[in-house]
Amino acid sequence: MAEKTNKKEQRPGFLESLSQAYTLRRENIIILTGDVNGLFYSREEDNYISLEQILNSELKDKFNLVRMDIAGGITFYDRDTAEEVTRVCESTDGYYTPAGRVDALKRMIGSSMHNPLQALVLLQGMGEAFVRVRRLEPHIKPMCLVFQFAGALFSAGDYSRLSELERQRLISFLSWVSGPLFRESPELFILVNSVKSELNAKITALPHAEHIEIDLPGKEDRRKFVQHFTGRNKGIRFSHGKGTFVEDTAGLALHNIKDLLEVAARTKETLTRKHVVKEVNDILQAQLGDIIRIKYPAHTSKDIVGFKETGEIFTTIFERCEDQETAVAAILVSGPNGSGKTFQLEAYAAESGRVVIELAGIRGSYFGETDRFFELLRWHIATFGKILILVDEAHTAFGSVHSGQTHQTEQRLSGNIIKMMGDPRYFGKVLWGLMTSRPDELDPDIKSRAPVQVPIFDLEGEERKQFVLEMFKRKKISLSEADVNKALSLTTYYSARDYRNLVAEVLAQRRKKPEITVLEVLTGWQASKSIKRQREFQEMIAALHCSYPNLLPEKYRDLPDNVLMRKVEELKILLHQ
Repeated sequence: MAEKTNKKEQRPGFLESLSQAYTLRRENIIILTGDVNGLFYSREEDNYISLEQILNSELKDKFNLVRMDIAGGITFYDRDTAEEVTRVCESTDGYYTPAGRVDALKRMIGSSMHNPLQALVLLQGMGEAFVRVRRLEPHIKPMCLVFQFAGALFSAGDYSRLSELERQRLISFLSWVSGPLFRESPELFILVNSVKSELNAKITALPHAEHIEIDLPGKEDRRKFVQHFTGRNKGIRFSHGKGTFVEDTAGLALHNIKDLLEVAARTKETLTRKHVVKEVNDILQAQLGDIIRIKYPAHTSKDIVGFKETGEIFTTIFERCEDQETAVAAILVSGPNGSGKTFQLEAYAAESGRVVIELAGIRGSYFGETDRFFELLRWHIATFGKILILVDEAHTAFGSVHSGQTHQTEQRLSGNIIKMMGDPRYFGKVLWGLMTSRPDELDPDIKSRAPVQVPIFDLEGEERKQFVLEMFKRKKISLSEADVNKALSLTTYYSARDYRNLVAEVLAQRRKKPEITVLEVLTGWQASKSIKRQREFQEMIAALHCSYPNLLPEKYRDLPDNVLMRKVEELKILLHQ
């Protein structure tokens, strides 16, 4: 009895949703999206099989399953189904089917292979035959049509945007499924596509259509699969243990995890986090392009020199995001170029145990594909545990929903992002880290979702001195008290990035001249001053976007907002001349 219960628990969740939609709500058009290329546990075979195999396994006793796609045309999952459909369509007395009629149906199916409109007309004829025969045979199994790659068959878009053939296919299908013969019949249509946005909205809006999104496997699903696979393939080794491997594979479908395990089984190579991260990034970039990347930062707060008060604030933010009641949707991290915004945020995210997802170049890469991108992004996010979505130069990543110059697709992307930020279901699970040197250019609706605004300025005074000493110390370069003071006086405009470049310059010159000092290097090399005024401008803007006055440099603490804003406007005019 315990074994049966365990097997019932392993039935894929989407099958339960499909059953309820069909039997309880009488919805006989099911749209399956999401992990449609994944693997699913079959109780019958005690193994993991594909979506079509699991549909056939679960539905074949209740339906006559027929398959169609835009290239392969109409096919059957087994010979018995082909013979039964032929009998229903072509039998003269319900039992005997003349050979000529069998051959005629085969020819029609064959000729429709590369003609999807003809195949749809033929399928409609089959459906009408089932309705007709059911009057004489009430207990005949209904027909279930599985449309693979449904987005290619019924493309998204208004009639005016579709080609003549696309319109004919769509109208033919809508005419068929909207009629009372189909709506009142027990026939079932399953439309399979990776994303809903590629399928025509006139189908998804039908009252008897139900959208079911197949989630990527959760932690327990992945654990069971790894246990199942390693039970049959001994000797697979995990560098950080099986449990850590299961955690790290969040975002992967089971067939991706299977690939990793099979390679490890054949090569006898130990599976490391590096293997998993590469696989996750390869999959995400294949689906979403180069704009998304999963990161597991190797550095922590111990690698940050100075910024003590900023660090305490970041620690508090991540702690409060463990509780949905106190969590914030987003934080805005601003500051001049090179101040270390990304480095610091990644460090505290790593300490908090959050996965870091980096987004970049959304507007340029996904112009015109906004709906598909957002659907896939949301789908992947739902699978990970607690995450930090890192958006560098956020002011260029999203278009304004209020600007008349922003294209409609970009407005829709920004609108969807804003909705996700404000969705209470994601509070605590998803934290958006918006980093920018120009927070003044961010859409107000996005800024309002970030109640915590943390500016990062160049270090001053003793902290700056300690930062410089530590940077050189880590590379085994010693500086005397006099030398560091002199170096500081020569580098008053340097950012944290500039100091990292100075260290690299010293190391490079010491390869040819090992005895050269830091001060000698500074007599012949200096960081560029080309953006000195721009950095000053960015610093003032960051001061205006600050939730913690104690983080402000001394020169801004007692400066009235109106004075600071006037200085910003003056510099803005000067820089645009």
